[in-house]
This record gives sequence, C-alpha cells and structure tokens, in this order.
Amino acid sequence: MTAPEEDAPGPEPPKAPEEPRLGVLAVTDTAPDSIRLSWTVARGPFDSFVVQYEDTDGQPQALLVDGDQSKVLVSGLEPSTPYKFFLYGLRAGQRLGPVATEGTTGPAPAGQTPGEPGPRLSQLSVTDVTTSSVRLNWEAPPGAFDSFLLRFGVPSPSTLQPRPRPPLQRELAVPGTRRSAVLRDLRPGTLYSLTLYGLRGPHKADSIQGSAHTLSPVLESPQDLQFSEIGETLAKVSWMPPPSRVDSFKVSYQLADGGEPQSVQVDGRTWTQTLQGLTPGARYAVTVVSVRGFEESEPLTGFLTTVPDGPTQLRALNLTEDSALLHWKPPQNPVDTYDVRVTAPGAPPVQGSAPGSVEDYLLHRLLPHTNYTATVQGLRGPNLTSPASITFTTGLEAPQDLEAKEVTPRTALLTWTEPQVPPTGYLLSFDTPGGQTQEILLPRGVTSHQLLGLFPSTPYSAQLRAMWGESLTPPVSTSFATGGLQIPFPRDCGEEMQNGASTSRPTTIFLSGNREQPLNVFCDMETDGGGWLVFQRRVDGQTDFWRDWEEYAHGFGNISGEFWLGNEALHSLTKAGDYSMRVDLRAGDEAVFAQYDSFRVDSAAEYYRLHLEGYHGTAGDSMSYHSGSVFSARDRDPNNLLISCAVSYRGAWWYRNCHYANLNGLYGSTVDHQGVSWYSWKGFEFSVPFTEMKLRPRSFRSPAGGG
Repeated sequence: MTAPEEDAPGPEPPKAPEEPRLGVLAVTDTAPDSIRLSWTVARGPFDSFVVQYEDTDGQPQALLVDGDQSKVLVSGLEPSTPYKFFLYGLRAGQRLGPVATEGTTGPAPAGQTPGEPGPRLSQLSVTDVTTSSVRLNWEAPPGAFDSFLLRFGVPSPSTLQPRPRPPLQRELAVPGTRRSAVLRDLRPGTLYSLTLYGLRGPHKADSIQGSAHTLSPVLESPQDLQFSEIGETLAKVSWMPPPSRVDSFKVSYQLADGGEPQSVQVDGRTWTQTLQGLTPGARYAVTVVSVRGFEESEPLTGFLTTVPDGPTQLRALNLTEDSALLHWKPPQNPVDTYDVRVTAPGAPPVQGSAPGSVEDYLLHRLLPHTNYTATVQGLRGPNLTSPASITFTTGLEAPQDLEAKEVTPRTALLTWTEPQVPPTGYLLSFDTPGGQTQEILLPRGVTSHQLLGLFPSTPYSAQLRAMWGESLTPPVSTSFATGGLQIPFPRDCGEEMQNGASTSRPTTIFLSGNREQPLNVFCDMETDGGGWLVFQRRVDGQTDFWRDWEEYAHGFGNISGEFWLGNEALHSLTKAGDYSMRVDLRAGDEAVFAQYDSFRVDSAAEYYRLHLEGYHGTAGDSMSYHSGSVFSARDRDPNNLLISCAVSYRGAWWYRNCHYANLNGLYGSTVDHQGVSWYSWKGFEFSVPFTEMKLRPRSFRSPAGGG
C-alpha cells in the first residue's frame, strides 16, 4: 500500500557547502632543541597552515606550512622547556581554528648546560646529479655527532586524499667523520625529499631537510631552424619543436667570430623569437635547445647576417625660400661616399655625392613653397646601405620673439610668437652646464614652455625651431641667467628649507651636494618644523609593493603618491651625514608617530643593513627590534631562512624573525600578519591605511625656531 500522493515528501533543498575543519594536533617526536608536530584534517582541503607559539622570551613566533603538508619540525627551542602550540588552517582568505597541543623538549645532552645551543647541521646541498644518483654535502662542527642518518623518498602527491599512501622511505647510515654521501639507484626525472639526522648515540640531536631532482632521460633537440625579417639590428628566428614535451626553449646568439653570448628563455608553446640589439652587417651564430626541468638537449645551430647599416635621423635644417641643409647621423660602420637624391613634382631633380666623412649636404636653387623628397644612401665599395628619406617644404616661417620670463634659481618660462602657418611642432634646445645639448620636442599650438631642474647662478642659451615633419626652420635664440640660492645644491630637505622652501612639495636634491648626482624627492616642510625627506608612503594601495630586490634597491612609484625611494638612495643619503628618522601613521582621526634619533642604512655589499636607536613618540617602538637586520625581498633573503620572512609576510623589509613592523606589507590585509602593521600601536591584525617614513639631519633647526 502506497502513501497518498499529497503526503509524498518533496525534494530536499541543497545543502550549503561545509567549511573545512581541523582535526587533531599532536606531538610526534621531541629533541633537546626541537619538537615535531603532526595533525589531521577532519574536513578539507586547506590552502595553507600556520603554527604559532611563544619562545622563552615571550615573543610570538609563526611558521607557514603548505596546504599539502601535515607535519612540521619546530626547531631552535630550549632544552627541557614546555611549549604550547596553536594550529590554524587558511582557506580562501579565512583563518579557521585553532587546535592546540603542548609538548616539552628533551633534556640537554651530557656536558651541555640548559640554554646553551647544541651543535647544528647546516649547508645541505646537492651536487653531481645524474639520472640515477645525487651527492649530498653538509656541514657540522668536528666531533659534534657520532653518526648521521639520511632518510629519503618520493613525497606522496597530497596529504588531502582520504587515505594517502605513505612515501617510500629509504635510509643510509653515514659515519660521523663524513660530510657527504652518494644516493644511488634512484628513479630518473624524480623529485626526492631528504632529511639528514645528526645522531649522538641512538638519539637524533639535530636534523635538516632538503630536496633533490634526478635528471631525465635524453631530451630531443628542436628541428628546422629558419631566419626571416632580417634587418640592421633585428632578426626573427623560428624552429619546429621535438615530438616529446618540453618546458621551454633557450635561444642563444653571439657574433660568429667571437663575442659575449646572449640568451633568452622562450615558453615551450612558442616556436619563434625576435632577436634585437644586433650589430648591423654582422654574422651571428644562433643556437636553440630544448629545456625540460634541469635538462637541456643538444643545440640546433644556424647562422645569419644582418643588413649593413646606413645613415639615420635625416633632417632638413635651416629652410629658406630656396635652400635647405640636409643633416643625418652616420652609420656605425664608415662608408666611402653618400649618394643624395632630391625630387619634387614639377621641379628638376637634384642628385649629388658627398664624402663618407661628412654629415651635411647643402641644397640651393630650390623652388619656393615646394614639397621635396630627399633620400640619402651610403656606398661601401659597390654595395648600397639601407636608405634614409624625408619630405620637406621650402619657404617655411620661423617662430619670433623668443624670450625668457619668470626666471628663478631653478626654472625659467620661455615664450614665443607662432608663425602665420602653424607648424606641426617645435624643437627646443639648450646647453647644459656640463657642455651637453638637451633637446625637447613640443607639440603644435604651444607658445610657451617651462624649463625645470636648472642650476642656480648659471647662464643658459636656448634655441627654438619650428618643425614640419622632419623639416626645421633656422633657430631663434635667447639667453638668460638663473638666480642664486644660499645652498645651490642642497643635500637634503633640511638644506632645501634653508633656501626658503616652506611648503611640502616634490623637489630635487643632490647626493653629497654633487650637482652631477640629482635625486627627485618629496619634502615634508610642515611636520614637526619641516625639513623631512620622505622615503616611503602608503595611502591607498594603488601601488604594488610586492616587488623584488632590484626594484627596492632603485625605488619605484610616484613621489607625490605611493612610493619607495630606494635602498641605494637611503645608503647614499645616510652615509654622508648624521640623520634621524620619523614614521607617521594615521587611521581615520587617529594619528601617531615614532621618531628615532639615529638612522643609517648600509651598502648593498652589507645587504642594506639597518641601524637605528633613540626612540620617542606616541606610536610605540616597533622598529628597534629590526635594528641590525639586513633587508630582504621575495627573491633574496640574506638571512637564509627555510621559509623567507618576505615571502611569508608579503613584503620587503629589514626582517629579523620575523617582524613587529611591516610597513611594506600587503595593503589592507588582516590575514596572517601580512598587512601594513605596526604592532606597538594596532597589533598584527590591523593594516595601517596611511604611513610615511622620512629622514632629516639630527642637527636640523627649523628657520621658524623649531627643533
């Protein structure tokens, strides 16, 4: 008998996806200076995990672990000491958990007092890699360990599977006097995880981890190397890929008769590459190899010859009713003669020859108000180079009444009257104090231009030409002299303030007062008496601060917005004087500061090591912890930590282990201490929306009488 139709249950509503959940955290092994933790996942997966604990000084520590791992070794601990560990799971920006456990490290070995660090393993490296073997090398103090144990195997694909298969582990015992060992009978093209234990008696006193990848079988070369679109300085290279899979191709090229080889890496799905920056008229050897992992194939080699170079940058100067001066840049390789041809509809052609040593050719007896085409080619023996061509019109009118107005110590406003027939643009040129000529292209329609960055107390001469395409009128000229300053080439914003600057703005200073080393900076002339040179600002998150070592060395961003001035500039500034440093932080209506009486940054050879002392302020002292630390970025960590602090906390900074300030961190982030944080003010879980870091001389005294 069936139930009535109206009583039949309807379809169940779909269930919301369940969030992941941690299982159990447990201690699986202890040593005098380390504890190994492992955990389970009740419901997964997770993107990553964070293990947190406090060291014996009460300072918080954190370890970031990949989401496919389920254990971690916490090292650097004190013997016979209890610790409490918290495990968080991270998924899609959320932090879940924690689960906790407690553990106590083992007693110190005989002869070692508590608090005294035991001998450590270090510098685990891999050499002599083949398809079936690798050599491992390491360092340890003499006599520190009775023996070593090498444990190695292929990692399982994922610990998130319901029943992951344990990795196949093999072990190799090594005498305590050895510092290297060869692992044999390995699988080709395979990644192995490695753990080296230092043993005292049967006890594991220390360990270090790493990985090694064996070579793959022989990789096939690409085929059918071809060249096309060959010019003076570039050529296109193409090839056919091998039948087997490749990760990438490496294209190398150098002069066939010797020279510095250049290489470029190309994605394995791309079979062409344009070579640039070649020498005209030269023969090149080009090789292409297949790349897979660490393996390279035998090279495929071919040869090409670039087109001989000819004259370039052809212009028609000093145009009048019936004459013009052709001017060009000569080719890199000298020519014997130049062939000059000039034509116009309804006008007799002009043909001439010029010696290979000249760069000009005077045309005369031309028809007025006529459009001409000029072509110049070089001849080397019987061979013609590539040509240079332009069009020009005779009888064009030059600009008039060029004047310099509103001249200051560093600027001048040039004005002029436009010709009756408006040109397509203008070429403005002026001589610099170094004896060089600077040229500025200006658009059509303008009748003034502001010259910036001039030197004080210096005479200048400026010339202006009207342009129609590559045709230029004779120049009109004017001369002027800039005014004087108390400090013509200020070394910092403190000296710039002595020159009378009173408003915060971008300006130019000169490193060590050398006019040959200008640096564009932003001066804060208002905070605490002014005179501050700003070297970092975060305000809206529009500028990406997740950058590499070189970008932090040389600076990035806009000095009127978000930017980092550059570690090289910080070193050059602070090595030449005695400076203090200030940090301004704002969040809504709240504003605090931290000031340090002494601030210095070492050179690149010292990894831009930070030195500062003498805190006072209202933000709390979060920077003294970092004094003495080297700078590290995502691609370079001079601290050689297993997991780089810069990578873990998404910044670049003077990290120690790891930070109490992270002002170059991920803007707006409140996850895993990765944000723009200042611990002493808002803790780790708050990302500060506005920061400025700035420096000024310790001896600075405001012209208004402030300190």
